[in-house]
Amino acid sequence: MACAFTEWRRIKMSVVVHGSPLSPFTRKVTLVAMEKGISFESKDINPYNPPDHFESISPLKRIPILTDGAFRLNDSSAIAAYLDAAFPSPNGTIIPTEPKALGYALWIEEYADTALFGDISQGVFRPTFINQMRGEPIDTQMIEEAVRNKLPVRFQYLESEISGKKYFSENRLTVADIAVYAQLANLDHAGQLPEQVSYPYLMGHYSQMKARETSKALSSQESRYLKFMLSQLKSSLSVDGSA
Repeated sequence: MACAFTEWRRIKMSVVVHGSPLSPFTRKVTLVAMEKGISFESKDINPYNPPDHFESISPLKRIPILTDGAFRLNDSSAIAAYLDAAFPSPNGTIIPTEPKALGYALWIEEYADTALFGDISQGVFRPTFINQMRGEPIDTQMIEEAVRNKLPVRFQYLESEISGKKYFSENRLTVADIAVYAQLANLDHAGQLPEQVSYPYLMGHYSQMKARETSKALSSQESRYLKFMLSQLKSSLSVDGSA
């Protein structure tokens, strides 16, 4: 599937992002590439039904995977760092260079990639969408547990870190902002974002990120993909006599 974001293309079509449109880690890498104006192609890989050669290109059996000619790289954080270093941009770096700003941005990225991802993916996204794609009912009990008891802890921490600021680090867009947005976008797709009044700074940051041209284009594509996948499921269930 070729990437449709021609307005962000600059040079070097050898870069390919292999992943899934609804993966927050694929989303993170894709947004880094788009924000830096890197020319790239997207190729879909379903991590729940991977191709036979998947382990040979992804030893941990995870997405995304980046290829740049003969060079291959795994892990979204490693890929983001590579893209930032390999493709200088007039907009500056996505990863700060000042030591404290660097350390802090990488910490927020790590928090988003681990703690926030775990509670959103296991507690909301999978019980909602993966269940449906497997023909199983939405697990409302698991979702309610995550929304009421698990996610508030994550939101409270991030709210305290973004409070009074427009961006997490250096008062400009960095990988920290992209990483947090990339996770919250799946919560948005599931219709489970917290109310603005509860976390005004965090939700303000999310709205700001969502309004960026890169995010708007990507979100629109993701919504179409999700709608298509669910409609395909509904059609298959109807044919099987299950709906």
